[in-house]
Amino acid sequence: MTQKQYRDQAYLIKLGSHFKCKREDKGWSQEYMVQLCEIDTRQLGRIERAETNSTISLIKKIADKLELSVSELLDF
Repeated sequence: MTQKQYRDQAYLIKLGSHFKCKREDKGWSQEYMVQLCEIDTRQLGRIERAETNSTISLIKKIADKLELSVSELLDF
């Protein structure tokens, strides 16, 4: 199965990597993060691997749990 390519794929790759770094900086596992955000483990993995284009609502929820503003999470 081929991975869907989004128009802004390069940005999604950077975002997923940045998000993963912020999560790891806090020492949080994926399992802990999904519990905080009340999302599926597979969804978190897809975000970090740039396999999905998340909604702004989910981005805000992730930023809130990481104690970042949305602009901090999106600015890398």
